[in-house]
Amino acid sequence: MTRDRSRAKSLSNEHEMIEVQYEIQKLEADLEFYKQKTRLVKNDLDEKNKTLEGLMQSDAILRKMSEQFRGKFKGEQNEN
Repeated sequence: MTRDRSRAKSLSNEHEMIEVQYEIQKLEADLEFYKQKTRLVKNDLDEKNKTLEGLMQSDAILRKMSEQFRGKFKGEQNEN
């Protein structure tokens, strides 16, 4: 009977080890998924930041042109 208990315990331990290994592999797969997802989000944010920087530069140029135009227009009105 001791041998049967020993064998049953061994099988039980083996089963537990397999379950733990499965959980570890599942967590590793989840980790890889979230790493890839994080990379995709970062790339998306980088693209949107580039677009935003371009828009902000365009806005600054347009504001400067507008101020120059208004300055010239005011200068012409003051001369008359």
